Amino acid sequence: MDGNCGYWEIAVLLGMGEESWSLVRNHMHKELTSWSEEYINLVGGIKRFEELKRSLLVDRLSMVTIDKWMNITDMGYVIASRYNMIVVSLSRQKSMTFFPLRNQPPLDSSVHRVICIGHVYGNHFV
Repeated sequence: MDGNCGYWEIAVLLGMGEESWSLVRNHMHKELTSWSEEYINLVGGIKRFEELKRSLLVDRLSMVTIDKWMNITDMGYVIASRYNMIVVSLSRQKSMTFFPLRNQPPLDSSVHRVICIGHVYGNHFV
């Protein structure tokens, strides 16, 4: 495991291909930067916001440390808002659903985009 499994899984669920995990990280960083005021309020302050932004910056060639692993509690709204979709996270500890922060869901529920990600063994996404 290289510590990118959460972002790898999001890339796969979006149909981008497993090697696009770094692109997903980049998209998340851009989302946080573009809407910084909103996310500073959401995550509880500038310090935590800056930690989240730093966690997204990794060297593509090396394994990442645990502080850079995806935490769905922190990134659920970022993913949902960036890709304008509903994100469902399932785990034994806590299951959550995240909706985009700025966009209203389509009136026609048949065109809703939903992805579901599982968190298993306390450290892996599937």
